[in-house]
Amino acid sequence: MCPEKSTISKLTGSIATRQRGVGLPAAIFVITLMSTIAVAISLLVSQNAETFEEEVRLTRAFYAAESGAGFAMNALFPPDEFPRYDVTAVCPDNEGSPRIYEFTAPGLSVCSAEVSCALDATVDGLEYYTINSTGICGDVSRTVQVRTSFDE
Repeated sequence: MCPEKSTISKLTGSIATRQRGVGLPAAIFVITLMSTIAVAISLLVSQNAETFEEEVRLTRAFYAAESGAGFAMNALFPPDEFPRYDVTAVCPDNEGSPRIYEFTAPGLSVCSAEVSCALDATVDGLEYYTINSTGICGDVSRTVQVRTSFDE
């Protein structure tokens, strides 16, 4: 009860002529899709690395500006432990002229701070100063402004 050989060859022959190869177009589509996804992921990773690098430079610039403002505060109001601190560093004698600090510490080695100070007002014998400190690291900068007075 086996079908005849000629009947089997006719059946397989007609099936073979009805098949159209979808494997190759499907493989090309999948390869193209995977390549597009790989390129998109590569672009995202690259942009993320650039953004992270800029955030690091911005943070360093902020700390450089903060350090410059701290130097000016120490010049204006020297601590008791260091009475010979250079009080002419920024204020009041060099009022308005910026002073540039170049940092050598490992985290701020490529950064600098430009610090200026101005006497804003004197009220009841109390002097009010404004310190502007701009930290610069590479192509980014951050500015810190401090308004201060000291009542002994």
